[in-house]
Amino acid sequence: MTQKITFSIGVLSLIAVMSLSACVSVLPKAKPAPTVYRLSIPHGVPETPGKLLNVVNIELPQAPRALSGTDIVLSPDGRRLTAAAGASWAEPIPRQLRHTLIDKLAGDGKLTGIIPSGGTRAPYRLHIDIRRFEAVFDNGATSAPFAIVTLNLTLTDTNSRRLVGAHSVSTNVRARAASVSAIVDAQDTATEKAMHEVSAWLGSLIGDNS
Repeated sequence: MTQKITFSIGVLSLIAVMSLSACVSVLPKAKPAPTVYRLSIPHGVPETPGKLLNVVNIELPQAPRALSGTDIVLSPDGRRLTAAAGASWAEPIPRQLRHTLIDKLAGDGKLTGIIPSGGTRAPYRLHIDIRRFEAVFDNGATSAPFAIVTLNLTLTDTNSRRLVGAHSVSTNVRARAASVSAIVDAQDTATEKAMHEVSAWLGSLIGDNS
């Protein structure tokens, strides 16, 4: 009787091991987690002093579908668009650009950029249209591409809805290599230059109240 029980347990154990091995063998191999990047965040952003600064509502930038997600966008010829494999931005491109501009304005200390909300009123409203935000391989797939940022801007008076000004910004930076990390660095620098131009343009239109 004892031998029969032992044999039965042994057979059941063997079947269980074989079943487990079969299950493991048919599962796909785990893919490495994608690398996630974000644009630089300015350091040492000063606090707003006692004076009241001009406030600008920074609307969520508009973008074509290909530039509205988290893909790190590449272009082999300036027309076709694709996405870098195994890497992405930490958040959608429009949100990243808005946060970057708000940080830039805070760092400059002349204007305050805020995200529009139901109870928020600001004298100005900035609309941003993202035209380009990609790395272009203009010299072939193995050569370092250049990162480009192109934005169309319109600033309006919130109360009168009067157009205060319109402006276009376009910057580009050559990557140091044909790699995702190098492309991200170049895109980051091109974005920083673009935000500097946007901040300077806004400052020339509305300045501050001092």
